[in-house]
Amino acid sequence: MHSVTTTHGPRADTAGSRLRRSGLRVAESLAAGICALACAAAVHASDAVRAMPAGDFLQTLAVVTHVSYTDGAYVNVHNVADDMAWLGIHHVRDYAPGSSIPFASYVYLAQRGVKFNFLMGADFEKKIGQVANLNTEVPGSVAAIEGPNELNNFPVAYQGLTGAAAGLAVQRDLYARVHGTPELKGVPVYDATGFEPRSVETRTNSADYANQHVYPQNGEQPLWNANGDKWMLAAIHLGQRFQLPLVITEFGYFSLPQAGWYMLGVDERTQAKGVLNGYMDAAAAGVKRLYVYELLDEKPDPARNNDEMHYGLFRNDNSPKPVAYAIRNLTWILNANAPGRANAAALSTLAYTLSDMPASANSLLLQKKDGRFVLVLWNETLIWNRATGTPLTSPPAHVDIDFGGKARRVDLYDPLASAQPLESHRDLRQLTVDVPDHVILLEITPANTPGT
Repeated sequence: MHSVTTTHGPRADTAGSRLRRSGLRVAESLAAGICALACAAAVHASDAVRAMPAGDFLQTLAVVTHVSYTDGAYVNVHNVADDMAWLGIHHVRDYAPGSSIPFASYVYLAQRGVKFNFLMGADFEKKIGQVANLNTEVPGSVAAIEGPNELNNFPVAYQGLTGAAAGLAVQRDLYARVHGTPELKGVPVYDATGFEPRSVETRTNSADYANQHVYPQNGEQPLWNANGDKWMLAAIHLGQRFQLPLVITEFGYFSLPQAGWYMLGVDERTQAKGVLNGYMDAAAAGVKRLYVYELLDEKPDPARNNDEMHYGLFRNDNSPKPVAYAIRNLTWILNANAPGRANAAALSTLAYTLSDMPASANSLLLQKKDGRFVLVLWNETLIWNRATGTPLTSPPAHVDIDFGGKARRVDLYDPLASAQPLESHRDLRQLTVDVPDHVILLEITPANTPGT
């Protein structure tokens, strides 16, 4: 995330150098050893899998905004609120209220259902009061407070300290300040980013959540790549190191197709694949919340030579990119409940079996409020040709599914295509599906579901 300045002139630290250093840090972390994902890709016969409530999954979806930027697309806070509602996402990460826009703009967004993770720096004492006021004005609107951003790229000075020592001191004092403010009771503190974790023994009294940034390089998948790059696993390892729950406060791809080494620019459809896969990877691994960078393309870029202006889910003119449509489809599918069907919360497990799942594939079982299950499948095969800067589509994996009993109905959705089912099946126990390089959903109504 960039500095709070509202004018975007030349920067000493370019996005490319920031991302290349991020890639090197991830590679070093991987060399130290990575633990496996919290859920297995293959489900064995007779395993009863406990479903994650769909509502809990939806709370993991988040996006970065720049409401404090007054010289670009974010100046229209009504668009920001409308876009968030259209997506079906509530959580944003942004800078704490300052002097650049009226405090009323934050109140308006909060009243529209936006829940903030506010980013703080060395001047947190100047801003903590505004944050507390917002949480008083709209209770529950402050979901978290985060320490300094990317200390390796944006150093801070604090109480005579510089570098990482200054950033860690800010984080410690910010933690104490937040937990000592009655108006912020219960608000968790996310850790700073950009410090070297191997030099730090503990985050006790400094953070409630470990925090990482994940930018898959070379147009690669978020988690599984045949060449051994597993970008998101490095973040997961950090949370395990400090024995803290984990948030990922920056993740994404910019939609400006590029070729070469340590570049991540892709076309808009590939951006949609990577973002949805990343949301699923994070939830399957137990990540509390993943913030995609970012909601809007900040400024026009007619020459198409500024990477920074193409991270958005929406273009600069506020038109949705494929990734925005895909997220909207996903949230709509998961929120849609069958009318009149009884809540089947007691039936929270499904003993399904997946056969012939490749190592690059993964699954996540969700359950909607009406008791229906949603089995999410995705296969992280190659999606980008690094040499030519063009999209790749690998053959889908043919996966056999046994639902552990007769299913009254199974609907197959592809959120990149539609919020309506592409296939519907009735009264079956087994089904073969083609799992592509992006998320598909199987909505399953077991025969014994109450209300059916």
